[in-house]
Amino acid sequence: MKGLLKVKADTFHAEETKESKKAHGHPAWDPDWISYVYSCLLECTNPACKDTVANTGTGAVDVDFEYDEDGSPSQTWKDFFAPKHFSPHLKLFLCPSGTPDNVSEEIEKSFSLFFSDSPSAANHVRIALENLLTHLKIKRYKVGKKRTFLALHLRIELLPAKHKHLQDLFFAVKWLGNAGSHSNKVVTRDDVLDAYEIMEEILQDLFVKKTIKIKKLAKQINKTKGPTKAKKK
Repeated sequence: MKGLLKVKADTFHAEETKESKKAHGHPAWDPDWISYVYSCLLECTNPACKDTVANTGTGAVDVDFEYDEDGSPSQTWKDFFAPKHFSPHLKLFLCPSGTPDNVSEEIEKSFSLFFSDSPSAANHVRIALENLLTHLKIKRYKVGKKRTFLALHLRIELLPAKHKHLQDLFFAVKWLGNAGSHSNKVVTRDDVLDAYEIMEEILQDLFVKKTIKIKKLAKQINKTKGPTKAKKK
């Protein structure tokens, strides 16, 4: 799991989109109106791996600066590209041995959406958290005249004493996952990375018994009841 993905020679191909081509005739057209789609093959640089990954994404043209030998800047237009999909998808962290299958499967689904759909990626981490609570024998519903499913927040409050030190981390993942479920919330890739970092710590604590290091981040998320990144901009 150590290496870099590099574009294989002669596999990168970009095309300007139909709408982008049509826009060239507009009197106010500038190069930053250009938009691309691209595809390429990537190869792992780790000699023990050398696996191939297919990648697609989008591109645009934006201002960049170049500097001559005297350090004087000159403005130029350059192409920039952003990945949207990888096949097979990239792994943003590794689930430790002992992680329940229905937890790691939801995390893998999240990884597959990370570059293309941040809210959905966050939501799958939330589902993984629900499944983890079930694995920890936290009840899913209460029984009265009829069976009623318990909200995730209530289930987290039911964590036994031996897992209470994880409660803030569970709540933080819940808030980020909730934001991914609601269209009025802005969820960025950085927010999803926060969810991954916290979820990895939870799994490490439960299945590897490692010390928790990110309680401060969890408390910030719990205080804002959702993503913290937007508040920093």
